[in-house]
Amino acid sequence: MKLHDLKIKTEYLTAILDGDKTFEIRKNDRDFKVGDRVRLNDGKRYLVIRIKYITDFAQQGGYVVFSFDWISGGAL
Repeated sequence: MKLHDLKIKTEYLTAILDGDKTFEIRKNDRDFKVGDRVRLNDGKRYLVIRIKYITDFAQQGGYVVFSFDWISGGAL
């Protein structure tokens, strides 16, 4: 299991926190794996998530979509 630190736009983090966004699309330059933790940070807040499913189906080359569970979060 790895911990990946990623920046995210405030609007997307807000959508996740509101429960409207349940997936993330990212370039797979970090070798994401199921079970990895990701800390999403917009500069003011953060959310730590656990990747529970990954696919590259119908994505641009080198990109993946992953779904996740929340672990923790807060203000920076």
